[in-house]
Amino acid sequence: MSIKHPEYVQEQKKLDETVAAIDEEIRQLREDIREATDDYVKQVVNSGKAKTLRYLEDQGRDKPYFGRVDFLKDEVYELDSVYIGKRGIVRSDTFDSLVVDWRAPIASLYYSGESKDAYYRMGREIVRGEVTLKRNFAIENGHITGIYDGAVKETIHREMGHPDEFLQEGYIDEFLAANLNQTNDSRLKDIVATIQSEQNDIIRAEKDRPIVVQGVAGSGKTTIALHRLSYLIYNYQDSMLSKKFMVFAPNRMFLTYISEVLPELGVDDVQQSTFVDWAARLVKPLLPKGWKITSPDKPLTLFFEEGQDEQQRQMMQNRLRFKGSLACRDALERYIRYVVEQRVPFKKLSFVYTKTKHVFSISKETIKQMFLEQFANLAYQRRLEALRKQLKQEMNKQFYAHLRELKVDLDKQGLAKFEKMLEQILDTYMESFPRLEAFSAYRELLEDKQLLRELVTPEIADDVIADTSASSAALFAEERVEVEDIAPLLYMQHLIEGLANAGQFDHAVVDEAQDLSALEIAVIALATKRQSLTVVGDIAQAIHAYRGLHSWEELTEGIFQQPRASYFALSQSYRSTIEIMRCANEILRQIELPETVLAKPVLRHGAQPSLMQWESRKQMWELVGKRVEEYRAEGFSSIAIVSKTISGSKRAYKALQERIPDLVLLGSKDKQFPGGISVMPAFLTKGLQFDVVILLDVDEYGENEWDAKLLYVAMTRPVHRLMMTRQAGSDAPLFRDVPDELYSVE
Repeated sequence: MSIKHPEYVQEQKKLDETVAAIDEEIRQLREDIREATDDYVKQVVNSGKAKTLRYLEDQGRDKPYFGRVDFLKDEVYELDSVYIGKRGIVRSDTFDSLVVDWRAPIASLYYSGESKDAYYRMGREIVRGEVTLKRNFAIENGHITGIYDGAVKETIHREMGHPDEFLQEGYIDEFLAANLNQTNDSRLKDIVATIQSEQNDIIRAEKDRPIVVQGVAGSGKTTIALHRLSYLIYNYQDSMLSKKFMVFAPNRMFLTYISEVLPELGVDDVQQSTFVDWAARLVKPLLPKGWKITSPDKPLTLFFEEGQDEQQRQMMQNRLRFKGSLACRDALERYIRYVVEQRVPFKKLSFVYTKTKHVFSISKETIKQMFLEQFANLAYQRRLEALRKQLKQEMNKQFYAHLRELKVDLDKQGLAKFEKMLEQILDTYMESFPRLEAFSAYRELLEDKQLLRELVTPEIADDVIADTSASSAALFAEERVEVEDIAPLLYMQHLIEGLANAGQFDHAVVDEAQDLSALEIAVIALATKRQSLTVVGDIAQAIHAYRGLHSWEELTEGIFQQPRASYFALSQSYRSTIEIMRCANEILRQIELPETVLAKPVLRHGAQPSLMQWESRKQMWELVGKRVEEYRAEGFSSIAIVSKTISGSKRAYKALQERIPDLVLLGSKDKQFPGGISVMPAFLTKGLQFDVVILLDVDEYGENEWDAKLLYVAMTRPVHRLMMTRQAGSDAPLFRDVPDELYSVE
């Protein structure tokens, strides 16, 4: 194969030399590992060598690097030419670096592009200079198949008729374009070779500060967050353990979708879970024996199915929104203050020492000050323990001062007698303090409508309070709690006894964060050291409006105050073609969102979205089946047939399974993402991507914010093709204002 690049021969020679050196490393590693040993240290060393060997054999030899950066250092004028790969490769005999790990400090130059004022950090030192070359390589089986220099760019120009389509001119380099044009399978892939500058800033952001990323559909939020984990583990191995990292994903199926990224990045033992699965294990010991947590599927049916009882839907929305809100968190904190102020009978502690008739005492004002101020930062139960300890110290101090004043020395028996008496006095005194238990306290707060109204801020409407109290009481009467009770129960436990799992994570990633509640994210923050979190999502895709976030300010202003969160906004979309994103953006324009940034697609053209109008359901199923065959013939392997509702996806599967024998029906309980041809409801596509999406019945989406977000999510899943269907003559409200030229009608 001939590559038209002036330095192809030199670069292929360099690659051949690198592969030859890797072959020698593989030979040496095999020889080292073959030697059996009982020595524990050698076993640990050999385990590390085995991992290196696996990487070199599976990936490193065939594709040792993907990039090169040339850096001319200031002052000394030395030129470093560095080849960058997924893992660093070092010769074991000379310790010379063959390939630099993408996470290494100097590798950041590769992602920041060409610049005369470039620098990278080495510990506390800053190395300054000029990036004179950034080069990308496409390599297959040890042979270069493409060389792309960083200066080769294509300009995106604004087009007449779309004055605000792009906020500024952009570009896409050839190497990125080649990667984006690939087809997809059932797993998310790493992007180490194509990380863009704005993505790199997030990956390498400060570790001991929460970061919040608002990213449009296709901006790479999930992938960036996972690469950040890999970066942190690589650079802070002395203070952060990969087994203490956690990835919170929206559902179990999504976990399988991202499952291969971290191992590909050299990280094998990171914890992964949904919030509900993780938190339910913590909350179950707090519940009375026999109590159950209801299935999370009931809200899905109520909010994502047609023909549901509107009054029941509104009551549930009021209840679930409140239970996940910062207003609920504040009410929990006020409840503890209410108990302290209204139910603790602060009184003087005193007793008479019979031998001398001396009265020892601590005033109720002093005790109240200790409890309300001195120990205010402690959980309620810890406050009780700290108060008892402090009272004992104070009484001992007074007692021994009294003995010294009288010049009396007590023998061991006398001291033991005093100690026992003091313990009894303190036990009796502390019994007057109410004992709190998380679930009973939480239940009292929710079931007592008058108390709840008193402790919740006036901004929360009376009907929300009434709905929350009445429907929660009915649920508790059946000895059940719901998923939305988990976060407030854990927060109540934090206020009363402290969370046993507080600080268990060195770092946590919260993906699709817009569909978690603010209180759920607050609980995750409690479980993470130094609030070292990476929170990523898109408010425009907040399809679980009955429980999720409405604004990132709920986090940046309401939770992450010390330290303050770093906020990043990503508006560039790398997934879908310009044609698909233009059409999807028109759906988003119809709703008002405080933080919506319309996606700016990279310069990658494709077929226009198509709208197929059908006269009969039978005709529609025949056309869908035929179109799937055509897409397969074009080489597309992942195709999603998407309905608005769960019941709609079941109907589609029943109608199409004979026409498409390998068709798979996916639902909220599925744990595996199989790839291939699948049918699923729209809400389940969030976070996934496919070569092709066939979007059924777009006329079913109503003219409201909820449906617009749901439709937008489904429309932004395809990389290459978007096909939509609707009944001929029907009205599709969300398409009324979409210009006809943005899609073709069949």
